[in-house]
Amino acid sequence: MNQEGILLLDHYDEAAAMLKDSFRLAGFTGPAVVLSENATLPEDVLSLYQLALLDSTAQPYPGSVRQALEKTPDQVQDYQRAHAGWVPGTGRYFNQIEVPDFWEITADSASGKVYDRNHLRARIFYARGAGSRVVSDVDWLDEGGTARFTDHYDLKGQLCARTTFNDKGQRFCRSWMDGLGRERIVENYVTGDLIVTRNGVTQLFKNRTEFAVATLRECGLEGRRVFYNSLSTPFFVSERLTPAPEGNVLFWQEGPRPDIPGNMQFIFDGHSRTQRILVQSSESYDKLISLGASRDHLGTCGFAYAFERDNSGGNKVLICTNSDQIEGLSAIVRGLPEMNFSIAAITEMSSKLMAFGSEPNVRLYPVASKKALDHLFKECDWYLDINYGSEIASSVKRAFLNNQLILGFAKTLHQRRYVSPRHVFAGVDNLVTQMRELASSPDALQEHLALQRAAAMTESPETYRRLLA
Repeated sequence: MNQEGILLLDHYDEAAAMLKDSFRLAGFTGPAVVLSENATLPEDVLSLYQLALLDSTAQPYPGSVRQALEKTPDQVQDYQRAHAGWVPGTGRYFNQIEVPDFWEITADSASGKVYDRNHLRARIFYARGAGSRVVSDVDWLDEGGTARFTDHYDLKGQLCARTTFNDKGQRFCRSWMDGLGRERIVENYVTGDLIVTRNGVTQLFKNRTEFAVATLRECGLEGRRVFYNSLSTPFFVSERLTPAPEGNVLFWQEGPRPDIPGNMQFIFDGHSRTQRILVQSSESYDKLISLGASRDHLGTCGFAYAFERDNSGGNKVLICTNSDQIEGLSAIVRGLPEMNFSIAAITEMSSKLMAFGSEPNVRLYPVASKKALDHLFKECDWYLDINYGSEIASSVKRAFLNNQLILGFAKTLHQRRYVSPRHVFAGVDNLVTQMRELASSPDALQEHLALQRAAAMTESPETYRRLLA
C-alpha cells in the first residue's frame, strides 16, 4: 500500500470525517490536512493554518501558556483557579473562558452566554462531537448586540484564532496565533490575501491556494499522491503540486446537481492531474451519468465504518431526545407491548414525557450521563428517530455504528444517510407492523440491517486498501 499520499479536505464536516475515518481504517498513515479555517479538529487531522504555525523559532514570552506551565506548582494552581480549573492541553468548557470580574456565564446543552448584569456580552458555541459543552467559538458583542470579533478555540482549549468584523457585522479578517499567543497569520477576507510569518520570515500570499501550495511544499509533501474531496481549493492545490505517477483521486461528496461542474469536466477531458473520480452518493452518481459524465474516470465508493458490535436481535428500543414532541410515541409504545423502550435526554424531561414512565414497557433517562448513554447504545438493538427538534449526542450515527436497526418518519429524520428508505414511514401503523414482523424473524431482521448498511454505502476497509495501493 502507498502510505505516502496526502488527504486534502476542504472543510471538516461529517462527510469529510467519514472519508478520513475510512482512510484510517484501511491503514493510511499519511497526513490529512483541512484547507479551511476549522480549528476544532481531532488529533489525526491537521489544519493548514496550524501546520503553517510550526517552525523552530518559537520562544516563550511573558504571560504565555508555556511560561504558566513552567511556574511553580502554586503558581500553576493559581492560574488554573483563575480559569475555573482549565488545564492547558484539555478541552475548555464554557465556564473556563476568560471574562472580566463580576460578569456571569450561563449555559444549557445547546450554547452559552456571557452577561454583564442584564446586558448580553457574548455567545458561546460548542465543538461538534467533542463532548458536552466544550467551547469552539465565542462571539463578543458590541452595545447593539452585533458581533465585533469571534475567538476560536481548538480541542486543547487553546485560543488559536480571532475573526474581526467590520461595522456592518461582516467578516473582515482572521488572525491565527501560535501556542504562545503570538499573531503569525492574518487572512484578509476582503482582498483574499494572507500575511504569514514562519521561521522568522514574513511572506505575502495572494490567496489561500498559493499559501497552501507553499506550506505543503515546505513540509515535504509535494510529489505525493493527492486524495481530495472538493473541486474548490483542494482541486486547485492538487493541480499546482507535482503529481505522483499514480495520479490524484477526487472523492465527490456533493449531492445531485443539474450540471457537470466545470472543473470536473476539465478532469473528464483529460487535462487534469486527477485520474479518477469516486462519487460517494448513489443519487449523485446516477445524475452525473445521466448528464453524460465519462465512465472512464467515474466510479462509486462509499465509506468504511468502524462498527462497534453486532445486533443481537433483542427487544430493547432506544429513543434519544431533548424534546417531548415525539411522533406517535403513545401508539408505538402501546402497540408493541413486547418491546422495551428506553427514552433518554441530556436535559430534564417535561411532565408530559415523564408521564410515559407509568407505561410498563418504558424506562426514562432524564439528564442521562455519558456512561448511561454508552450503555444504552450497547444494550439496545433498535433505534427510533421519531423526535422533533435537534438530534442529541450524534445518536443516529451511534445507532448505526452499533448496528441498531433505525426506523423513523419522513418528517422526523435527522440523518437520512444512515437510514434505509424501506425504514422511513408515513404513518405510525406501518412502523409498528414492520417492527413486529422483524422482531419475530431474526433472518428478516438481518436482511434489513444489510439494507441499512447498503443505504449508507458501506465499504470494507479492504476496498480502500485497494484504492490506496
